[in-house]
Amino acid sequence: ELAGMPFVDPRRRLLSRWPLFDSGSGVRTEQVPAPYSTTGLDRSALHAWAMVRPGKVVAVSNVHLSSSPSAMRAIRDGDTAAEIIALELKVRGAETEPLTALESIAADGTPVFLVGDFNTPSHLDWTAARMRAGADIPFAIEWPVTRMLADAGLRDSYREIYPDPSLHSGITWTPGAPHPLHLRNQNRIDYVFTGGNSRTLDSEIVGEVDGPEVDIQIAPWPSDHRAVVSTFAVVPATAPPLISVTPRRVYPGEAVLVRTWDPLGPGWTALIVPRNGSPGDAITGVRDLPHDYQRSIPLSTLGMSPGDYDALLVGEDGVTLKRAGFTVATLGAMPEVRVLTPSVRIGEAIGVAWQNAPGALRDWIGLYRAGEKDVSQYLEFVYTEASFDGEAMLLPTVDAKPLTPGDYEVRLMHDETYVVLAVAPVRLLP
Repeated sequence: ELAGMPFVDPRRRLLSRWPLFDSGSGVRTEQVPAPYSTTGLDRSALHAWAMVRPGKVVAVSNVHLSSSPSAMRAIRDGDTAAEIIALELKVRGAETEPLTALESIAADGTPVFLVGDFNTPSHLDWTAARMRAGADIPFAIEWPVTRMLADAGLRDSYREIYPDPSLHSGITWTPGAPHPLHLRNQNRIDYVFTGGNSRTLDSEIVGEVDGPEVDIQIAPWPSDHRAVVSTFAVVPATAPPLISVTPRRVYPGEAVLVRTWDPLGPGWTALIVPRNGSPGDAITGVRDLPHDYQRSIPLSTLGMSPGDYDALLVGEDGVTLKRAGFTVATLGAMPEVRVLTPSVRIGEAIGVAWQNAPGALRDWIGLYRAGEKDVSQYLEFVYTEASFDGEAMLLPTVDAKPLTPGDYEVRLMHDETYVVLAVAPVRLLP
């Protein structure tokens, strides 16, 4: 709200001036754990639709790749280019591979944007020509992450405006604080990639006052990364059927805001049903509202029992065109975590279940020794995939070595922090 961006996609960490719609159903449906880069999302729904004009959309995806193990630290320690490429492919390359699915969206001309902190330099920067120009890089290298995205048809907007890295390095990490300013620490690792029917008009670096190559200076600059702001001209795509429900979780009696777009008719119908229900299961809703003056409406959850629900966009023929999930939570319910089996033999996976979690993108469950005071000393972890309730398997190993028998505990933690929400004991047997 303070940024003037009232539309929020919490699972993709997006803020927007334009209405956002989930490309999926609003909840993750895949059962296997997702890579760190796509936590909480189905592979087929990595993007949100931003409606930049009524009935016209672009696709937007946001990502953060793992920072550890660090390729730059490996270079400092003397690793060769071949060893660096192997490291990148194993860690950030594996996290990037699902993102190449965005190629299929851009292929038909739909404007696509992939932005974020990629924690890896670019193959467009570490070139032989730049070495000849005297750049302080140890070797030319085809950094796998940016190469994979380029091969998937995504373009680096900053390099489209500034193609010569010798003249415009575009450094985004680090401007200094909290890390010591050191040449070896400086790289361009934050990007705005684009694909489809978009044309890059400008790209600027945002950062600290008096920073080298900083186009937009802000004091104080609050991050250890600089930012990238790119400007585009686009030909947006025709919007598919869309429906959104916010917030994702409410308490009984509170309202949800339902927003829609039905390209198949002059009006729209939205119905609330139990999760995975059909129009015939409707609890409440609205029918045949006109698009020309009303595309959203608040609906009350009064009388609805706690549980999972879907809002359905229903066509004139009564067929469901699109669904979006939300949850009515139990008022006053606290987060809970439990193990499915109180005792587990060493080397076996621990089944864990949770309820009433916040549903933040990176809520997680950590395994600790019983009574461990240092919350950073977790032994293993698994993400909850942004779900309020669910189950997962946690394999109790440290550096691929089995733990010793004894008393341990699992802790439900909030959104990649060390805030403990709930604890449950588990015993590991010989």
